[in-house]
Amino acid sequence: MIVTDMIGHFKSGREQKGFYMDRWEKENLDGIPDFLAKDWDVVGIVSGSGLVRVGKSVKAMQTAAFIAWRIAGGKVIADENGNTVKIIPPTKPLNFSLNNVVFDPEELMEKARKFPMNSVFVYDEGRAGLDSKRAMESINKGMEDFFQECGQYNHVIIIVLPDFFKLHADYAVTRSMFLINVEVNKKWERGFFQFFNRNQKEWLFNLGKKKMGSNQKYRAAKGNFYGKFTTWFPFDLEEYKRRKKEALKKKEITRFQKKFKRQRDAMMYLYKKKTKYTNKKIAEQLSDLCEFEVKRDAVREGIQ
Repeated sequence: MIVTDMIGHFKSGREQKGFYMDRWEKENLDGIPDFLAKDWDVVGIVSGSGLVRVGKSVKAMQTAAFIAWRIAGGKVIADENGNTVKIIPPTKPLNFSLNNVVFDPEELMEKARKFPMNSVFVYDEGRAGLDSKRAMESINKGMEDFFQECGQYNHVIIIVLPDFFKLHADYAVTRSMFLINVEVNKKWERGFFQFFNRNQKEWLFNLGKKKMGSNQKYRAAKGNFYGKFTTWFPFDLEEYKRRKKEALKKKEITRFQKKFKRQRDAMMYLYKKKTKYTNKKIAEQLSDLCEFEVKRDAVREGIQ
């Protein structure tokens, strides 16, 4: 069925008002505005069967756009067969743009404080290297900080990442309302997904954790339904790609900075251990070598 009166573009560049959405997904998302009105927040997850470039960002943007449109008062009237009969425009401003898309927890927290209550955000964690234990620890810690500080704003957060099973159970099971797992068919064609509600998502997580291999994990429990989606995108696709590329580059720089800092701290520890110098003495020698002041407290914190 066709939902929303939003203008978007397909991958080919063709413009279209509204987009196709599976009727069962539409019906599962329809109640979110009423749920938010009861002083709750909403967390949804869009994963990609452990793969990258399968279309999970496109699916997440469509889902988020529909939710934001419904929050603004838009409605879709359908017949008993799920065919669109009438689209009623929003009664309030539609506050959903590329500015609602974030690429790290810090940016999410910053915008969650500034944006109106019941805003819709897409947290697109696009890094391919999420098998890294350190990377996932950072993401899970970021989500923990976000919910502790920003949960009272009653926002909608759509988390996008390659592998659902890499999330901590607190967010994968307890805090999230639904999971949309994007898949490819046997011909490696994109545009397919499984929808898991709260109960089925919990079954999938707990049973899938015991399986070996992504295919076995995502087949550990059945979704509530299968669906299809198109390449319709609500924003300028090139601008979205540019922002995402910049965010990933920034993350890579930060990762190297943390690595070098850790190496520096380790060297200061070894230097103190071998020389038995005081922190003050080490700070003075480093200041001479670096040609800028290195404080004693910086040495102490590094060694700790």
